[in-house]
Amino acid sequence: MSRRAHNASDSSLEHRLDDDLVGGSPVRAGDSGAVDERAGAIVQQLQLLIQEPMENLQLDGGRTDVGSNGSMFGDTAEASDGSFQMASGMATPTTNTANDTIDTSAGGHTWDFLANAAQMFERASELKEVAAADLRKGYDLQGYQWRGYEIQRRLYMTYRRQVYPQYQCVQHDVQEVRKQANCVDSTATFYNFRCSSLGDGYRGQINHFQLRDLICATSDYDVYYYHSDGVHRWNPWQRSRQCVMGRSSMPRSFRVSSMCVDRGIVFTGDYKGRYCLRSLWSGDDGWNGPGVVTGSLGPTDTDNDIVNHATCSASSGGAPQILASHNSGVLRRLDVQRLEVVDTVPFEWAVNCSATMAGGALDCVVGDSVDGLLLDRRERPGAVVSRLSGHRDYSFACSFSPDGRLVATGSQDTSARVYDVRWPQRSLATLCGYMGAMRVIKFSSDGRFLMAAEPADYVHVYDAQNFAQAQDIEFMGETSGATFSPDSNCLFVGISDALHGSGLAEFTSIDSPGAML
Repeated sequence: MSRRAHNASDSSLEHRLDDDLVGGSPVRAGDSGAVDERAGAIVQQLQLLIQEPMENLQLDGGRTDVGSNGSMFGDTAEASDGSFQMASGMATPTTNTANDTIDTSAGGHTWDFLANAAQMFERASELKEVAAADLRKGYDLQGYQWRGYEIQRRLYMTYRRQVYPQYQCVQHDVQEVRKQANCVDSTATFYNFRCSSLGDGYRGQINHFQLRDLICATSDYDVYYYHSDGVHRWNPWQRSRQCVMGRSSMPRSFRVSSMCVDRGIVFTGDYKGRYCLRSLWSGDDGWNGPGVVTGSLGPTDTDNDIVNHATCSASSGGAPQILASHNSGVLRRLDVQRLEVVDTVPFEWAVNCSATMAGGALDCVVGDSVDGLLLDRRERPGAVVSRLSGHRDYSFACSFSPDGRLVATGSQDTSARVYDVRWPQRSLATLCGYMGAMRVIKFSSDGRFLMAAEPADYVHVYDAQNFAQAQDIEFMGETSGATFSPDSNCLFVGISDALHGSGLAEFTSIDSPGAML
């Protein structure tokens, strides 16, 4: 992540809407005449917008920087409650760097139009849960009723693809990237929808638009996500949630940028290189107990030391460790038992994500560079054994396959690339999305699938055997994270969007006996 990228673009995450802005209350099931009349008008508008780009939304180079709900990515002003309000003077990147901005503005009709397009569909406002049976009745995983409005839905989703920002830090042609992409059949089904829990209580809090790996699962029944009031645990089978690390236990100015939950540990990192740590297992040794331990990963707290990503691994002796990727350009390894940083590796650019191969031989590091790095931990710290080339922009995600043979990276050039670590000079596969950057990349524990999450609307599940088939999971809204369960039986997706509805969704493997319940 660019060292100053966090000063802009966060406002797109706060989709604030009122009746005056959208021109009235949503149409309900009984208003069939109004629905039909509005549907016809919106279909006509969508067709025109898809055919002819909106002039007032075109920025330099023909690139459109508009949020998925029509809001511009812009400057933000922090309110007293910590929320972010849209500034009256919008600011959007006009070059492909995160630091150069100019003031621009767009007519409010884009926000109005998308809001009305979304609200014309029937929605059961009292619906707090969606089950597989509801999908067969015409609902989607967010509780929208689409039966009879399939054309409108497809046009609306197509328009969302066009107006969502292609955020770039390094100037490149997205179409050139897509020309290199593998031909993938995206009609496969590997995971069936089982249930979703909806509402603000299940809305993941996204504090930085580039950092989306904010969901962790330690079992089919324990899914952790960052909420505005702390880290919560969701049990999809009991449809219940519980706060396991409250905001009150964190320092007052602590803004969560990353989290990981594994090996009985809940870890959160913030914008100043600090952390909060809690053990989920009770005990009397050291810090293990009900309390939350806070500390700093660096020598001083600085505004440029954002913990962009964190992952839990084990030392050679089996002790839990946290591998933290910092925006200040360092990779730090925290010994959890001693609460000491045991390894620090500097880089020439911001480190956005890192992953450790099973067995601990190699680390993969990606960041504000078009190339990723493979590091051999058995050599001196930070010994580079190979470069992963091919991306046209900075990367924010990486993951090793469980057998250690493959490593995948996700970039802002809208692609995920897969490499064979035995010959990483050229990628084995290039997989492109629809909306924007690949923000989250993870292999399933059985090695059968690779999951890639875009910043909004789409999570892709690829067949890791040859990457010729994929399943596209489609929804409306910002992605707060996605992850597999440890046994690969479940896939969990977080949606954080006030306009279209927030929630957590569970998908179950088609090989599971309970997949269609």
